This record gives sequence, C-alpha cells and structure tokens, in this order.
Amino acid sequence: MGLTVAHLRRALTIGIAALVVILAVLTAGPTARLAGTAAAAPPTTRPSSSSRPAPTAPAVSATETRPDDKTCVGAHFATFGAIYDAVFDSFAPSLPASVRANAPQIRARAHHDMDAIRISSLWVSNHPAAMGAGPDAPMNDYRDPLSQWIVTQLMLVRQGQSGQVITAEQLTLSQAVESVWLYLYITTIIPLTLLKDAMPGIASVGPVSVGTLVTFPLSVGLAVVKRVYKAISNALVDACIVSVTADERDRAGQPVRDLNFHQKVPPIIEDMAGQVMIADPSTCPAIGTLPLSRIADRTIGYLAATAADKATAARIAEAGKRLQSFMRSTRVPHNLVPADPDDFSTLEDLTSMGLGLIPTVGGAATDALVGLGHNIAGGRDPGEMIPLGDVSVSTSLTAAYYVYALTSQVVGIVSDAISEQIVATVLGGADVIPHIGGLVNAPNTYGLVVYHHALRSLCLAEDNRGPAPRW
Repeated sequence: MGLTVAHLRRALTIGIAALVVILAVLTAGPTARLAGTAAAAPPTTRPSSSSRPAPTAPAVSATETRPDDKTCVGAHFATFGAIYDAVFDSFAPSLPASVRANAPQIRARAHHDMDAIRISSLWVSNHPAAMGAGPDAPMNDYRDPLSQWIVTQLMLVRQGQSGQVITAEQLTLSQAVESVWLYLYITTIIPLTLLKDAMPGIASVGPVSVGTLVTFPLSVGLAVVKRVYKAISNALVDACIVSVTADERDRAGQPVRDLNFHQKVPPIIEDMAGQVMIADPSTCPAIGTLPLSRIADRTIGYLAATAADKATAARIAEAGKRLQSFMRSTRVPHNLVPADPDDFSTLEDLTSMGLGLIPTVGGAATDALVGLGHNIAGGRDPGEMIPLGDVSVSTSLTAAYYVYALTSQVVGIVSDAISEQIVATVLGGADVIPHIGGLVNAPNTYGLVVYHHALRSLCLAEDNRGPAPRW
C-alpha cells in the first residue's frame, strides 16, 4: 500500500506541474513565464526562480556568459524538475507559514520522487523540433502519433540511445505531451474512429439515421481534438515556459548515463536507422520526393550485395536492368493521381469533410475529386506524361492510398447492400449490422498512411548536404 501511495504522490506532483504550465501558456500566450511569478518566494536549498535574471537584463556583458546564467525556454528544454521549481515558487508566498518552513524538505522530496521514476526511451515520443527538425522540415506537416514515434525510435537507435532510461526529473514537457498523445491516440482515438466507421444506421429519423446522428458529432470532435493537440504541441515548443541554465538545457530530455534497459535492436533496424536522418528541404530531401528509379537502384544494389552467390547476384542485376528499362519506357499521367489529403488546404479539408457525409459516395470518392481539384488549381496539367521511373515515391504511395480507399468504399457499398436485404427480410427493418468499409480500410489509414508520413519525414543520410545533424 505504501508503494501505491508513493506512486500516486509522484504522479500528482508531475501532473500538477504539467497542468499549470499548459494553462499558463494557453491563458498568457507564448511569452508567458512561470519563472518570474514568484518574487516573494522564500529561499530554499535549490536556487529560487525568483532570483533568476530576466533574459533582457543580464548581469554581465553581452559578450560574457556565466554558467549560472538562465534563459527562458520552451517545452523542448523545460524539464519537469525545472517546471516543479517554477510552480513551487509561484505558490510559495500563499502557502501557510508552517508549510513554508518545510519548503526545502518538500522540494527535495519531490525532486527525489521524480528522479526515482525511470522511463524507457522506447515509450517516449519526441516533437520534430526535439529531433533537430527545422521550421521548414516536412516532418512538421506530415506526421501522426505513430509515424512520429517510429521516427523517434529510429533516431534513438541511430544515436545509440535505444533502450536507455530517462528520469521524470529530466523528462521534458514536450516529451510528455507527445507521449501522452501517442497513448491517447492508440487507446482512444483509433478505437473511437473504428467505432464511428462501423456504426450501423440503427433506425431512420426523417432523412437521416440514428447512426449518423451519433457519428457526426463524434467525427467533428475527433477532428477538433487532433487540431487542438497540434496547436498546443507547437505552441508549447515556441513558448517561454521556464528559465534554465545552459547545463540544465543540455541535460533536458537526455537519458541517464550508463543505465539502460537490456534490449537488442534487430540488425535490420540498426541498418535502417544508420541510413536515414530527419529530412530538410534545403539540405536533405525527403525520401518521399525521390524518384522510383532511385529507390529501384538502391533495392537492386542491396539485393545483389546480399545475394548468396555471384550467380544469384548476376541474375538480380539483370532483372534490375530490365526493370529500369521498363520504368524508362513506360509513361504515366502523374497529375491524375489526386493530391494527398495531407496537402489539402483548410477549405479543401472542410469540403472533404462535408462531402464525406453524402450517403454511399461520400468518402474516398469525394476525396479523390477534391484532390484532383487541388492539382488543377495548382496549375498542374492532368494530361502531362512522364516516365514511370520519374514518379516520386510520395505520388506512388498516394496512388496506392486512393486505390485501397476506393476499393474499401466499394466493398462497403456491396456489404451495405447485402445488409439491407438481411435487415428487410430477417431483422424486420432494424439496421444493426455494422458497416465494414471503414474496418477494411483500417490497414490503409493506420498502415500505409503512417509509412508514407515516415518517408516524408526522413531522408537518406547519403543525400545530406548540410552539417552533421544532432540526430
């Protein structure tokens, strides 16, 4: 029982700190600072945030930096330890005198509890900015919780940090937000989405069904939650949350040295992680932008290099030449592939959502129309023909996405037609048979789309033209 209480106390300490920070940022804006709100905080065994110098009024010259100088940072460098200090100092003046007298012991106990909580890096997801992504990096736009976690783990393997341990004391607010969203996405968002897609009509209420009345607010709610998360995620990274020293900044989010959970990374994952980096349009183009001919060359080269013998390698090389010849001679109208829904504008997103409510045809078919309209509005010639080898990886995956989605929609329409007959003849008009179209399309939404996001977020390390990255 004592262990349970201790865990609850630790969780409460972290939860209160995180909640106060998020509320402060949302109510006071990106310039909010917790660090400067406790001018009357009593002295403690740890440096009080009330004594932290403001960034605009350094105690030393602009050309001189002292180790204890502090700067205000966002969620990427704001650790729970630093946040706790800021929150504690903010509330200290209003605490009873008896509590203030024990402030040093209370603070020390809280830091001890946070330091005792150890978290495997395997369960942590990082914001793109925490992995060195610049403001123009494609990962900022093309990410979902699953692809972001995959990229995070690949970068940790690349850095040799897979399976290492982070204490709650050094866990950053950004890591906490991204990780909590990942778990919420897996345990709540995905199940609710599948439930929404499978919801039967149940009964008709005028021109609409009960199922539609139930799923419409759910659809809107899920869309709003996703947008709110992204806004908070980015706002916290850019906000001024707490002041830290250069040493605290360097240690933020970093694992405990020489301590890790024993796990062996499969060689294929290590090899993959060693070949990729975070993409940047100016220094390292995303894999999604590469032509299919480049991917074919790499694949053929890898298969030939790992062939069992020279004869097999020669056959692979010959097959590769035929494939490349076919890709050069075959021309396709690449602009007839509808735009990826991730590239839709806000107006196109709303149009897609509205058209998706149309019975039978709403969904993949209407999204394809919106995507074609996006291409035409962007000045792309629908009849332009290019060699198959010049088609980008992203375009080919988008085509695969629409083919799968349209197939799922057709399967759903056929299934619904059969269900209507069963409802009319067997169930007496009670439409309680779940729709299967959304369930059939689940591997597309949570498989192919996630893979596509990862390829748009990563680049090949051999293509890097910039300085050595952090990751």
